Amino acid sequence: MSAKLRKRPLRAGSVSLYLDICQNGQRWKEYLGIRLEVPTDPKVQELNELKMQTAMRLCAERERQLRQNLCPVNQYSQTSVGILTVFEQFIASYRRKDIKVVMAAFNHLKKFVKGKDLPLACLDKVFCEDFLFYLSERLHGSTPVGYFKKFKMCLAQCVEKGLLLKNPAAGIRLISSEEITKDILSCEEIQKLADTPLEYSEVKRAFLFACYTGLRWCDIVALKYRSVDFQRNMLVIRQLKVMRHSSRAVLHLNLSMTAVHLLRKKSGEADDLVFQLPSYPYVRRLLMKWSEKAGIRKHITFHCARHSFITNIMLQGANIKTAAILAGHSTIRHTEKYVHIIDEVKQLAVDSLPELDLGDME
Repeated sequence: MSAKLRKRPLRAGSVSLYLDICQNGQRWKEYLGIRLEVPTDPKVQELNELKMQTAMRLCAERERQLRQNLCPVNQYSQTSVGILTVFEQFIASYRRKDIKVVMAAFNHLKKFVKGKDLPLACLDKVFCEDFLFYLSERLHGSTPVGYFKKFKMCLAQCVEKGLLLKNPAAGIRLISSEEITKDILSCEEIQKLADTPLEYSEVKRAFLFACYTGLRWCDIVALKYRSVDFQRNMLVIRQLKVMRHSSRAVLHLNLSMTAVHLLRKKSGEADDLVFQLPSYPYVRRLLMKWSEKAGIRKHITFHCARHSFITNIMLQGANIKTAAILAGHSTIRHTEKYVHIIDEVKQLAVDSLPELDLGDME
């Protein structure tokens, strides 16, 4: 049994320190949460030396504990079950339609740990941050955040089962500003889509409704007439994506007259679906053709409709707290990432004014 100090290269030349543990034929890593920065000047170099001395003392103490069988319980876990094992169990119990995303996240995690089924006791916040960085270095757009969210869901399930004392990834903020910045429809562009025919009218009706309510695809597909209160022009729904962890899982959404008109185009019994829609891959293809026909050169998805709703109500004067409530966000932290988009749109509007010929005016 032994504990050896190892280095893991990180972005821009920094290094993360961890312990390479070997005990009773098993081997795993324990991250120390210590990083050595690039020695750009003598002060940084001196600080790195102090960090190394600290890490060496921790390594020596850990080896002493191993030899005396005094291994302390990790602050996050009380079990030696492996992360790959619990992730496979998570996949087996997963019942949502995006199972392929979960499996892709698992494959990247397996590559990240090099196929070693590390005990949950080895996982800490630094490990989770390193995995997120690993994803962001190899994937683009919103994909790294999407995969990491599935990883967090797996850890959350471990907490529910008592395998983890707390989720080591819980405090890591996930912001994918690229996803939000690139796919926003203005009110004028939404009107262009409304004026452009689409052979599958239900898809058109559902998409325009999403632009005027901010509902996610999963909520649009599952929406039933029992959730619609026509007398008060309101929707009362349980947001499927956040129903297990958000204080605002039940959304009371005020409807504009446009949204109400879109709902009244069809009718049904309380348990009937409001929208009869095909598969999501087919819907995405229809949206691409529709946007091209309308002369809109943007990558249009139902998530784009949600982003457009939040952005446009803020452009029309809604404050950030109101926008957060209408979007079903549990806190305004999720809504704050739209603020920079509002500033960019306002600047574009100002820049669209024609240049004024001032002549010789001083």
